[in-house]
Amino acid sequence: MKKLKITAIILALLVVWACAVKQSEKTNHPDVVIYGGTSAAITAAVQLAQMDKSVIIVCPEKHIGGLSASGLGFTDIGDKSVIGGLSREFYHRVYKHYQNEEAWNWQPRNEYGNVGQGTTAINDSMQTMWTFEPHVAENIFEEFIAENKIEVLRDEWLDRENGVVVVDGKIKSILI
Repeated sequence: MKKLKITAIILALLVVWACAVKQSEKTNHPDVVIYGGTSAAITAAVQLAQMDKSVIIVCPEKHIGGLSASGLGFTDIGDKSVIGGLSREFYHRVYKHYQNEEAWNWQPRNEYGNVGQGTTAINDSMQTMWTFEPHVAENIFEEFIAENKIEVLRDEWLDRENGVVVVDGKIKSILI
């Protein structure tokens, strides 16, 4: 009876191991693979998903959003009316975040200078905000990913020596 239990346990472990190996050898065939998790990568992936293209983001980073989510929280632009599309949606979501009084941890909203290099950071008429904390940007990018059901493979590094197959100048496959 003891041998039967040990055999059953070993068999169960082998099945679990085989399933894990099978999962790790998963092959994807998306329309587009984006390498990197910058704000441009996220925006491109969202646009592709909204165009009914399958897309996967492969990034060595654990956190997405690039500089916008890593400390560059001031947008230095002149005529804000020319900003549209997903970028405008990003800044609108920043605005919505800071409409909540609980978002103002470091200073009260009424004390916020709202002027940076001659231009306002909060535009109530456009419902956009052009300065933000890094975690706010990252959360918005995470929302974009979730809403558009985009797969993100984080902490994955491209095998630059053996991982890229190019045929006739086109990337046919990558290994990570």
